[in-house]
Amino acid sequence: MIQGFPLRVGLAALFLGCAACASQPMDIAARTPAEIPVSAQEDLRTAIAALRTRQAEAGGWTLGGDGSARGLLGRLVGGTSAQTDTIATYLDEAGTSPASYLAGDIVLAAGLADDVAEAASVVASTRTPLPEALLARDITDVEGVIASMRRARTFFQAVTVDERAGFNSTERVTVSEALTRLDAAIAALSAAADALADRRWAARNQPVS
Repeated sequence: MIQGFPLRVGLAALFLGCAACASQPMDIAARTPAEIPVSAQEDLRTAIAALRTRQAEAGGWTLGGDGSARGLLGRLVGGTSAQTDTIATYLDEAGTSPASYLAGDIVLAAGLADDVAEAASVVASTRTPLPEALLARDITDVEGVIASMRRARTFFQAVTVDERAGFNSTERVTVSEALTRLDAAIAALSAAADALADRRWAARNQPVS
């Protein structure tokens, strides 16, 4: 986990209070399509690497060893020790402010996903000729991020409804708003992946001069 819930509290206040003003760490949105170099794909890989690194530092945001809800189902059916209960471990690290801790992680995930979606959209919109093989890799990588963020969403939702979290109605609203932001980020990733697929199709069917 990323240590210290004050960071998450600050993130939650930043993103939930002014979602429309989310910061962009890479100045790629200001470029016009004609100005985008092939290195836009490097920007995309940088954004994906940043997401994966931060997610790993935060503990993965997944349920069970397989990274899916099946891990939770297995624990419910067969039982498990506290050492393998990822939700219990997460809540232990959240300390006395689990709602702020959780909301902070959710908006962190959403912000990182937005960065990937933004970078992927830039690649898809550039007029610069791009090799089909590299576009195929970009699509695969973005689809991997989508799957990862969906698993994270499942994990966050499971924490929210876990009785051990003990969220009150106000805290549930805060977490719900953060989840809505993550849903929007996942939707943006899906749209970007579709745009990359269209870009690949265009590259594949470009007439040879």
